[in-house]
Amino acid sequence: MTSLLSKTLLTTTAAAALSVALGAGPAMAQSAQAAPAPSDAEIAIDLLELLVEEGVVPADRAQALLDRARQTAALRVQAAAPPTPTTIDVAYVPELVRNQIRDEIRTEVMTQARTEGWVAPNTMPEWLNRISLTGDFRLRFEGNYFDEGNYPFFPDANAINEAGGVKTAEGFPLLNSTTNRNRYRYRARLGINAQLSPQVFMGIVLASGSDDGAVSTNETLGDYFSKDPIWIDKAYLRYQPMTGVTLTGGRMPNPFYSTDLVWDTDINPEGVALSIAHDFGVAKVFSTSAYLPLQERELDDEDRYLAATQFGAETKVGETISIKAAVAYYAFANVQSRRNPAQGSRIYDYTAPAVLARGNSIFNMRTDGTTTLAGLASDFDVLNVTGHVDYTGFDGLRVRVIGDFAKNLAYDRSQIQLLQAEASVPSGDIAWQARVDFGTLSTGRRGDWMVSAGYKYLETDAVLDIFTDSDFGLGGTDLEGFILEGKYGLADSATLNLKWLSTDAISRPPFSTDVLQVTLETEF
Repeated sequence: MTSLLSKTLLTTTAAAALSVALGAGPAMAQSAQAAPAPSDAEIAIDLLELLVEEGVVPADRAQALLDRARQTAALRVQAAAPPTPTTIDVAYVPELVRNQIRDEIRTEVMTQARTEGWVAPNTMPEWLNRISLTGDFRLRFEGNYFDEGNYPFFPDANAINEAGGVKTAEGFPLLNSTTNRNRYRYRARLGINAQLSPQVFMGIVLASGSDDGAVSTNETLGDYFSKDPIWIDKAYLRYQPMTGVTLTGGRMPNPFYSTDLVWDTDINPEGVALSIAHDFGVAKVFSTSAYLPLQERELDDEDRYLAATQFGAETKVGETISIKAAVAYYAFANVQSRRNPAQGSRIYDYTAPAVLARGNSIFNMRTDGTTTLAGLASDFDVLNVTGHVDYTGFDGLRVRVIGDFAKNLAYDRSQIQLLQAEASVPSGDIAWQARVDFGTLSTGRRGDWMVSAGYKYLETDAVLDIFTDSDFGLGGTDLEGFILEGKYGLADSATLNLKWLSTDAISRPPFSTDVLQVTLETEF
């Protein structure tokens, strides 16, 4: 900043000195006595040489300015030359005119300096104009309330697998299904967006979170004031070689049009995605194809990944109705586990899922009769149909009706029963939800509001339990219930949100829970 100010001062001073040198000729001509060369011109030349040495003004630009000043001075001297050796014809230049000439030259020099990049006073480097910051902060009270009749002995399959399996006789770690909880939580996110060129965009988002799980960036208060970790929530590049074609790679925002039936809203998948869109006038069509690695394996060729594609369209009917719908197919590879051979072999332990939630059909992969390791009993190829209709004919208000349906085409009930080899929770392959939103067109300004009501139904193996909404029934599948929500803008960029989720188990032993969330959200 000091260098920038000094360069600006030198440039301004040189401009002023040049203008003084230009205006000095006619003024000095008022004296009948010849005068020596004016010192102002010498000062101007010295300042220009200093600007060249400092790298503020290129040498060719300095020489051009100097030549122009000399030409102007010569013309004025010629105009003021006496007609006879003894007679002086004085061309008087008023001080007001001299000041005007000085100001015009200064303005011309500074304008040329800014335009040609000599110096840019009071401005930041150009590349900073292509970078922006975004962020949000969410403060939440969350209450989890369990029914007194809930089954108290649900095994925590994820904890079992994190331990590498457990001895069956010693019992299993259990999920909480009976003890109410009241938690105070926050979420903080800071994003850096960089438009590297008209075609290339880079995004990085840092976020809070109690762990590195994919479905939540919440941090729970109450750890004796210990410092909280920060995670990389997004890190991606987006390349747009032509209008309507976008290639994205890295840890990216979810590229699919979806609800939280298949994808929790906090999930940012990793991989590459190609999106294509074209507006035909009567409708805009779009498609997205993606390859998303789930687990890279070093010692075998059975990497786990998701290959997905989606096709959709959106259109308007008149001025008040808009419709959007899409069909997606999510093909998960190598996520189904294998039972180990008899006699206690553990050769297929590597097929155990790295992460489990609750709800998907599982079985004991071990055959030694003494230990337990949880495996996924079903494969997953999910067909998903999503759509919504907006109506905006209520003078600034909007009604949105949302529908979502999913079916696991890879579901095989007989295979699941064979793997479980015992009485188990009845399984299923269907999920759906319906929701209605009503309120203002936005919820980011003071006085904006929105209310909504919805119902959701997820059978055990309709979708992967680790990726669906983590708030509904505290996450997972084999759940049905309703959601009520209301939002109100307390101030610009500050919204109060109340949400109630009430769920029951579909097939497993009794499990009913109510979740209350009171949230204050801000963003910039």
